[in-house]
Amino acid sequence: MTGSAQEAPQRSLVCSICTESVLLETSNTDEHGRSVHEECYVRKTISRFRRRQRSSRPQNWLSAIRSRFSLRLRVSDNC
Repeated sequence: MTGSAQEAPQRSLVCSICTESVLLETSNTDEHGRSVHEECYVRKTISRFRRRQRSSRPQNWLSAIRSRFSLRLRVSDNC
């Protein structure tokens, strides 16, 4: 044999979200083609979704109560 059985060096990348190293073998990419940990990407995506939901809620609490009440009335009318 001409070569020895050495372990190949593990190459790593940097996660674009947390800036920690990501092993090349386990890395994922985001929508921009950057390396990310799967857990980081999931947390970031869920966080964006929650922020959008909060911002779409009515600012006026009274109108929020009215809309919920009217929805309940509609459901009870259909039964």
